[in-house]
Amino acid sequence: MTILPVGDIVLQAVKAEEPDFARQVMENITDGLPGIIGQMMNQYLDDELTQFLGRGHYQRRKHAKAKKTGVKCSKCHSQERRKFRRDGHYGRNLATRYGQVQIRMPQIECECGGKVHYQFKTVPMRQRFGVDVQAFVQAEYAQGQSYRQIKAKVDERLHSSVGLRTLNRQILPLGEAASFSKTWEKGLAPPVVRLDGIWLTVMFATGASERDQAGRMRPIKRAKKIPILAAQGVWPSTGHTELIAWTRTEGEDEKSWQQFMEMLWEAGLTPENGLKMLVSDGSTGFEAAYQNTYWSVLHQRCVFHKLKNVARDLKPASHLDRQAKREFSTNFLRSASRIWQAENKTQAMSAFNAFCDLWQELQPKAIQTFQRDFSATLAFYDAMNDAETIGQLWPAHLLRTTSPLERMFREFRRRFRQAVLFYSTTGAQASAAQLASRFPERRIHYRPHRF
Repeated sequence: MTILPVGDIVLQAVKAEEPDFARQVMENITDGLPGIIGQMMNQYLDDELTQFLGRGHYQRRKHAKAKKTGVKCSKCHSQERRKFRRDGHYGRNLATRYGQVQIRMPQIECECGGKVHYQFKTVPMRQRFGVDVQAFVQAEYAQGQSYRQIKAKVDERLHSSVGLRTLNRQILPLGEAASFSKTWEKGLAPPVVRLDGIWLTVMFATGASERDQAGRMRPIKRAKKIPILAAQGVWPSTGHTELIAWTRTEGEDEKSWQQFMEMLWEAGLTPENGLKMLVSDGSTGFEAAYQNTYWSVLHQRCVFHKLKNVARDLKPASHLDRQAKREFSTNFLRSASRIWQAENKTQAMSAFNAFCDLWQELQPKAIQTFQRDFSATLAFYDAMNDAETIGQLWPAHLLRTTSPLERMFREFRRRFRQAVLFYSTTGAQASAAQLASRFPERRIHYRPHRF
């Protein structure tokens, strides 16, 4: 542990009779913090250099243990730390949430006179933002703030002007990875996984260029919609949910879903590690990829998406007014939704057959859509029965729909709408990564759908 005796601190005098005495006291403390932080940073830098050299100030080099380091002299290329020595300091500034801090960066010299460029961990080379400012910028970006809005807040904190390009450099490293996935060991994988995609607009270069008004050659870009596929793990016995994986793809076709599922499988999301069921909408690309990879796992077709498709094909009587048509559709869907509230699969099938017989002649197109792959919407009954055999109670509302994942996507959509479009895939991935970090885990409080 580093013990740093802070020297005398000079504070401005404040008169006790002043009405804003407390405010002035806090302002003086805030003004004095950069100096204290600078002293602490200098001490940490000196301690790090002592560990690297293996000896303290004024200790002879022969007293340090011989050791080759990962850095070398720029002149003789030696890596032996016994040949290295301290060579004074140079001053630089570091932006922190408390203001600009002046620090003294140690320099290292070889006995041959060459420079040794050591990468300090306390303050990396060319870093001008402290990690606290970086975290603030990234958090504001995840909240949907524009670069100019973030700049105004950072300028106020630092009492200086920060460039938009500088802020961009704090955000883009988040988008270096085009995907993320947690890894799982035996028995630890979530029993249920919801899968879905969300679309956003990104600019892509066409390969052509044109000259702008200033005479500069600029690449021509075109907007293109691409999806981000996401997986949300569910532990039904506790109600715990967690965003466990996401990836940027070119579409929701079979190839894209296949790549995503293979990534999940390689991360340990397998039946052997505890996976019991997948929940998804009716995407044809997903269906094909599911048969290729997770064919041995139960597949639950999302009930909510099924009802949305039925609603699309409903044809209320033409003589009804707008309000009456809306009431008809609402009552129809509510009646249909009660099918999945049956106590078991047999009762649900009986209610389904009765419902279809009732409406077959009046709503043939909607009933045809309803009947298509209906059995896939009843897989949650099998999952509940399997859970009972091992003494667990799985609530049906956690198994039969992807709606909780859709609710999480609301925040993604809000951010993407604010951005309108992204000028690079890196920026889009940075936004997705930052948003995903805000949903590491949560417990869903279920609210029944009102159809």
